[in-house]
Amino acid sequence: MEKISTWLLEESNLALATAFFTLFCIFAYGIFEISNYSYKRKKNIPYNGLKFTTRNITYIAMMIAVSVAVTVVISVTLPITVFPPIRVAFEGIMIKITGMIFGPVVGIIVGLITEILAMIFVPSFIHIAYLLVAVGFGFWSGLASFTFKLKGKKQMYTYSMIVGFILIFTAFMYFILVARDSSDPISFFGFEISSAFFPIFFIIMMSVTLGVISLLTLVLYFTKNGKWLNIVLPILLICTVTEVLSTILLAAWGDNSFMQSGYMSMVVVRLAQTPIKILFNTAVLTTVYSVMKPLIKGAK
Repeated sequence: MEKISTWLLEESNLALATAFFTLFCIFAYGIFEISNYSYKRKKNIPYNGLKFTTRNITYIAMMIAVSVAVTVVISVTLPITVFPPIRVAFEGIMIKITGMIFGPVVGIIVGLITEILAMIFVPSFIHIAYLLVAVGFGFWSGLASFTFKLKGKKQMYTYSMIVGFILIFTAFMYFILVARDSSDPISFFGFEISSAFFPIFFIIMMSVTLGVISLLTLVLYFTKNGKWLNIVLPILLICTVTEVLSTILLAAWGDNSFMQSGYMSMVVVRLAQTPIKILFNTAVLTTVYSVMKPLIKGAK
C-alpha cells in the first residue's frame, strides 16, 4: 500500500490515474451503448438512447454556441476569467446542463468542442487537464442524470449515492495519505506542512460537505418540497461527482502546471472550496435546468 500511495502522491500521478479512470469509464460506457443498440436492433426493440436527429443536432449546436458565447463575453467583461481555473468553472455550467439533458455522449461532445473553441477565442494557458475536466463535466453529468427518474421514496437512493461516493473518496484519500511516509512533508505555497495534517483535513472538509448536503436535503424533505427535491438531489450528486473527479483531482493538475505551487497544494485549495462550490453550483444549475428543460422537453 505504501508503494502505491507514494506513486500516486508523486508529482501529478493521482491526476493521471483519475484521467485514465475517466477515459476507461467513457470507453466502457461506449461499449455498453453499442452493445445495447445492437441487441435491441436484432430483437426489434425500440432504442431509447440518443438519436442524432436534425432537432437534436440543432439543440447540441445551440448549447455549444451559448456555452462559448457566455465564456467569451464574461472573459471580456471580467479579464480575470482568462485564468483557466476560473474560465473552466464558467463554461462548465452549460456543459453540465447539456449532459444532464442529453446524456453522456452529447455531454462529452459539447465539453470537448466548447473547451477547444474557448481556447481559440479566449487565449489563455493551455493544458490537457482542462480539456479532460470539460469532458469529465459532460460525461459524469450525463451518467448521473438517470437519477432524475428516481422520484418519491426513490429519492433516498440518490442521497445514498451521494453519501456513498463521499465516504469512498474520503476513505481512499485518507488511506493513501496515511500510508505516505510521514517524514516527507508536503509543500503548500512555499510552506512545509506535515503530511499527518492532510488526512485530517480531508476528513474535515468532506464531513462539512456531507453535512451541508444533508442539511439542504433535510430542509427540502421536511418542508415537503418534493418537486424541488426531485431536481436538487440529482444535481447535488452531479455537482459532488464532478467536483471531486474533475475539479479537485484533475483541474489541480493544470493549476499546478500554471502556478507551479505543487499538485497537492492545488488539491488542498480546491478541496477547501468544495462545500461552497457545491452549494453555489447546485443553485445555478437548478435555476438554469428548471428554465431550459421545459424549452427542450423531448429533445433527448
